[in-house]
Amino acid sequence: MSEKSIGRRSLLGGGLSLAATGALVAACSSTTATNSSGGGPLAGKKVIFVVHEKNSFFSPVQKGFEAFGQAMGWNTQFMGPAAFDQSAVVNMMQNAVNAKPDGLILTRIDETSYDGVIKAALAAKIPVILSNVASEGYAKLGVGFVGQKFVPAGVTAGEQILKYIGKHGGRKDGAIIIGKIQAGNSALEQRGAGIRKAVEDHNKANGTSFTTEDLIVGTDEAGAVSKINDRYRRDPTSIAGWAGTAFECQFVSTWAKSKNLVGRFANGGFDMTVPVLNGIKDGSVDFTIGQNPYAQGWVAAALLAQQIHPGYPSFTYDTGAEVVDAANVAAVADREAKFA
Repeated sequence: MSEKSIGRRSLLGGGLSLAATGALVAACSSTTATNSSGGGPLAGKKVIFVVHEKNSFFSPVQKGFEAFGQAMGWNTQFMGPAAFDQSAVVNMMQNAVNAKPDGLILTRIDETSYDGVIKAALAAKIPVILSNVASEGYAKLGVGFVGQKFVPAGVTAGEQILKYIGKHGGRKDGAIIIGKIQAGNSALEQRGAGIRKAVEDHNKANGTSFTTEDLIVGTDEAGAVSKINDRYRRDPTSIAGWAGTAFECQFVSTWAKSKNLVGRFANGGFDMTVPVLNGIKDGSVDFTIGQNPYAQGWVAAALLAQQIHPGYPSFTYDTGAEVVDAANVAAVADREAKFA
């Protein structure tokens, strides 16, 4: 992926009718109307942010977006389905275009499904920026992106899981289970590729023989715990660590505590949800990798603002890969509590 990046260390079915999507928008969106009496060139603008799944991860994203919008005097709307459904997401995005906003912020979690909507927005002279996930080829659309560089972040996660495998018994082989909450999401695939690269490099450098395998667990905790348990029961001694590409480590934490297995293997992943941070505090999660979700709302809105007026093009902003572990989790949890 070729991209100009500033910003350093400081992403997620079946068909629905437009009527059904309208009901989802009402249920899964929030609108903030702000005072536009200041009279500046950006005051009173209508800006819509559509995400692929409005889960708990996106709370800081929404807060950052709304904070910038309030400062500008925007009317903002943040929406997404409660659970990922591709048809619902596409319809929500198209409805947002049809509403003729002054700007759009979108997530693009694969390389083709959302391009028709993005091109329609641009053809209607609606500025667009991508946030959280952009996927390969986004630069050809002529839009910027605010989010993590996923392969390098995956390498960081892989290095961390290997470090903690060393601390949990120091084994030299075994399977590292790469958890995924969703199939086909480009951010998760790229993070997984980074984890595999870190494992391959470690094996070459240290004479170890770790393997990797993917496990799709979903976002429902009960279902995820069942899939994790099924994999464990199939070959309990084979697992050296669980390396999530999102917040799967919180499900491993729930399962390991219920089975009295905490400490038998390494467990880590991504994102700073409350269960993940609590898992680090109680020792059932070793680490997580943050991606500054607040910036994915605030900075994305700021870049969109300069597109709206005076007309500067957007670019790519890397929101980093913050390692959170027992050493800094208290401070991080205090910070993230502001978005609860």
